[in-house]
Amino acid sequence: MQALVLAGGRSSRMGRDKSLMQIDGKSLIRITLERLIDSGHSVILVMASDEAQEFRQKSSVGELAKAAVWRRDDKPHSGMIEALLTGIRDGAIDATKPLQISSVDSPWLQSKLYSKLRMSMGKNIDIVVPYCKTPHPLHSLVRVDPLNEALNPGNGPLKNQIKAMRWKAVDCTGQGLQNVNSPSDLRMNSDS
Repeated sequence: MQALVLAGGRSSRMGRDKSLMQIDGKSLIRITLERLIDSGHSVILVMASDEAQEFRQKSSVGELAKAAVWRRDDKPHSGMIEALLTGIRDGAIDATKPLQISSVDSPWLQSKLYSKLRMSMGKNIDIVVPYCKTPHPLHSLVRVDPLNEALNPGNGPLKNQIKAMRWKAVDCTGQGLQNVNSPSDLRMNSDS
């Protein structure tokens, strides 16, 4: 199984690199990698914005860095769609196999979500989107070629662009899909 980790964002609301923020002594990038590895993902591509961010991320995960391949965004800080396009066009990704997308900012995500998405991926489905009150496309399981054809950085938000694909929403209530968008999110959820 293969995964693409989106970890190159600016994190402007956080005031610092979100991927390096910690919960219980572990960076969010480390938590994400551990979850993917524990779920059987043997090919993991991490998208970083630039060389400095890549270095800091690798340093924060230690030996786990060997379990992933890092790539830099073709257009740093141009948004998640640009990062997705850079990632899915990378030679490390096999376009014939489903690809698990994973955002670095959901540290409470439960590993069983991945198997639930895989079980829902039918032959005529291009993207399985976890849904918990709202869609969470940054944790979708996708077919690479249809995603590559559907995405265009100038065509609005990802959640709107995927509607042109053959998609399926899967209820993932209780799977820890809340993400970290502000320092208060991190404090609130880590205390619970």
